[in-house]
Amino acid sequence: MADSLDAYLVVSGMLFAIGSFGFLARRNAISMLMSIELMLNAVNLAIVAFGAFIPRLNGDGSVIALMVMAVAAAEATVGLAIVIAIYRNRKTPLVDEYDAMRR
Repeated sequence: MADSLDAYLVVSGMLFAIGSFGFLARRNAISMLMSIELMLNAVNLAIVAFGAFIPRLNGDGSVIALMVMAVAAAEATVGLAIVIAIYRNRKTPLVDEYDAMRR
C-alpha cells in the first residue's frame, strides 16, 4: 500500500482537511496561519506524489513543490508581520477583535 499513489493522496487529503478545520475553528491568528501552512504542505505532498508516480512529469513535481514552498514562506512572513503589527496595537491575537481597523 505504501507504493501506491492512493495512499499519498489519502494522507494529503487528511492533512488538508485537518488544516481547513483548524483554519475555520480557530480564532487565534497564529493558529490560523499554522493551519494555512498545513494545507499548503498537504498540497505539496500531493504534487510530489503525482510527480513521482506519473512518468510524463519527469520530476517536474519537485520543481512545482519548490515554487509552492517559496510562496508559502513569503505568505508566512507577510502574514506573521501583519499579525505582530496588529497585536502591538490591539494587544490580542484573536481575529474577532480585528473588526474595527479604522480606529
